[in-house]
Amino acid sequence: MGDKGLNCVTCHTFNGRASQGFKGIDLMTSYQRLQPAWFEQFMRDPASLRPGIVMPTYWPGGKAVRDDILRGDTDSQIQALWYYMSLGTSAASPSGLQSVDSKLLVTDTTQTYRGRSSIAGYRGIAVGFPGGLNYAFNAETGTLSGIWRGDFVSVARGGQGSGNFNPAARAVSLAQDVSFFDLSDEKTPWPLRPTMTKEEPVNPDPLYPRNRGYQFKGYFFDKASVPTLMYRSGEIIIEDRSEATTSQGKTALSRTLSFTSPKAGTLWFRAMTGKIQALSKQQYKTNELRLTIPMTNILLRPIASEKDSQELLLKLDIPQGKSKVNLTYELLQQ
Repeated sequence: MGDKGLNCVTCHTFNGRASQGFKGIDLMTSYQRLQPAWFEQFMRDPASLRPGIVMPTYWPGGKAVRDDILRGDTDSQIQALWYYMSLGTSAASPSGLQSVDSKLLVTDTTQTYRGRSSIAGYRGIAVGFPGGLNYAFNAETGTLSGIWRGDFVSVARGGQGSGNFNPAARAVSLAQDVSFFDLSDEKTPWPLRPTMTKEEPVNPDPLYPRNRGYQFKGYFFDKASVPTLMYRSGEIIIEDRSEATTSQGKTALSRTLSFTSPKAGTLWFRAMTGKIQALSKQQYKTNELRLTIPMTNILLRPIASEKDSQELLLKLDIPQGKSKVNLTYELLQQ
């Protein structure tokens, strides 16, 4: 895609970074928008599907114009592009991409920034508090996906939307799978995000969050500019508010989950993953993070797909009407 190849970035936005010329649609949304067969036909002959398009033809008559890339094999070149697009925000930037990153600072007011991010997915939300504590939320799956202390975010402005962001300091990355699910029993595996590989480049479950009952509903701010994120799991509406709190000179992220349910029921919450150590019935830790949870039934079990890794599941008894759960996250390595 870069200037040493087909030079797609000359005319197309890439992961929120605007091209220097014609502002074509963001290349890295292609995998979510298009069917593989349509993409292949379009690459071979763009004008056959979009008459009058200014995009050049790189495989006229099925023959690659760049015979120095993948031995000039047309099928391999198109498949390579499709696989590269499947990487989304985690894809390495192509050569020749020009972008100016700027650092977004937090002063005396909480800041919220939305955009693509490697730590929070395609629909990432970053929140920074005065004092230097920050977190990221993946709105596509409904999960707290990262916490860090220090500078807020580095932003690549330009292109479509607000651009992409990444933590401006070392972050503790958390799982980005759905956080809430109604397990049928304690032996049922947690529904993990689908993964794509070079051998299997097509997303096997493109509606993964929705198929697990999740839907993002937006957010609102209080007078202190602290956002409350709104989403649902099945019939249960969840309001998710986190803020930085200080106790005995230590700053932590205090998270309140508020539930509104039409009926009483059970909901499982995946609170932590990794190499987990139990400190007490209400405190658990990894090497980087300590989590304080409410008194409730918990399930600490190994993750079959990850060696030496566990998941901490909270079994929440949700009453009819409104209820709340409080959690506290404390960074152990500053």
